[in-house]
Amino acid sequence: MKVLLAVACVLAAASANEDASLVPGARRGTFLNSIQEMLINATKTFYPDGENMIGPMKFALRRARKDLCKISNPQEVNNPQEHDSFFLGRTCKEAFVNLYNEETDRCGRMFCDVLTDFETKTKEFLTRLISAEYDSDFFDIIEESFINPIMEYSCRCSGKMMDAWMGCKETIGDANFWDYLGSVKLRGFDMAAKHLVGMDWRTFWFDLVASRVPWEDIETMLERSMANLCQRNTDIRRGDVKCYSYLFDTIIAHVNDHMNSIGFLPAERMGDSISRVPGVPAHCTQYSNIDSGSEGHCSEFSDCHTTILESMHSVFEKFCVESCKDYYQEKFMGCCTASLILDEALNTSITNVANEIKEIYVELFPENESAAEAIRASFSKSHQHELEFMRNPTCVDSDISYDVTPCTEGDMNMEDEDPCAGLSGKAVRKCKKTQKTNCSGLSGKQLKICKRKAKKGGQ
Repeated sequence: MKVLLAVACVLAAASANEDASLVPGARRGTFLNSIQEMLINATKTFYPDGENMIGPMKFALRRARKDLCKISNPQEVNNPQEHDSFFLGRTCKEAFVNLYNEETDRCGRMFCDVLTDFETKTKEFLTRLISAEYDSDFFDIIEESFINPIMEYSCRCSGKMMDAWMGCKETIGDANFWDYLGSVKLRGFDMAAKHLVGMDWRTFWFDLVASRVPWEDIETMLERSMANLCQRNTDIRRGDVKCYSYLFDTIIAHVNDHMNSIGFLPAERMGDSISRVPGVPAHCTQYSNIDSGSEGHCSEFSDCHTTILESMHSVFEKFCVESCKDYYQEKFMGCCTASLILDEALNTSITNVANEIKEIYVELFPENESAAEAIRASFSKSHQHELEFMRNPTCVDSDISYDVTPCTEGDMNMEDEDPCAGLSGKAVRKCKKTQKTNCSGLSGKQLKICKRKAKKGGQ
């Protein structure tokens, strides 16, 4: 009897310890609490015993690490860097080994670092998110432990990694990984599907990955994204705050405003309020036409139906409210935003990638063609509409205007650009009139271009 009681006590203590690490930190009824409940379910699924990752995922990670960590593991005898790679093949592995050995940033170790961090740090990351008591803490954890490390690495290495891949992707078919996939029956994959059009499974998928995925547009999209996100936010005169930090703060501000409008209950410290931004009228962060659920507020995803993208129309309406202009200029229309929306190469590549991926998807799943086309068309229309408005915010019933000037330390060529490009209506007429006389009344990028042209012309 005593033995049974002792065992029961041990089990109860173990259960209590496990539950204590997986209890939502936010108070019940808040939206953060519902997010944390979902994270708890995910954590229990992937870590069923509370500590170790689920078997198949752990096996896959270990196998990938064993192969890809050899890139950054030089040895004098039986050098792992010289072994064939199961996933990359010989040529691509050599490309990433050279990147590791010859570059001071050691970018070639990216595969190993990502796999190792995912296996060893994911559980701790999820536990911290689950334990967060307030919305601000939750977002801080995401920024400090996820966004910043990824972006710091991407700013240094993403371009170099893409260059290495573009130079070797045509040889990726040499990897034994393809033979392995062809030798096992993968759930959901028909080895004799119509889309193979007479090719064997291995040849079709190798050709798709190496040649048909729009890598050139993806490369442009990555290059231009990093050029804009990794530059210094020159709206801030001191320090080295990068644009990716500004954009993350912008997204969080929009999420908070959206949740406030829907009626999500925030998890706030006493004295804090996401529903009231200091110095900003409350109506500036309250959007119209937002579904607030049957009870006037939302604590679960299922209670509300309006998406953040659907609320953008209401956001644009606030741009044209005089008392809200300063808030939206600072939070949404800084030089980092301007750099992104005025980058034609970036936005063209985004559209091209979306179109090409849709075509590939329809070929693989022709029964979903109508739905895929509807999604592509909706994305294209929404993307174009938002770009047009943000490039030149126009308010029909007022003279409200915004400064849409890229950061001054980016790599956008300004030498031969029209300083009035991107403007319309009253703004473009004023700019062209000013160009005929002097540069007064201009600022930022327009002022710099004007002065350069004036200097060249001997004015």
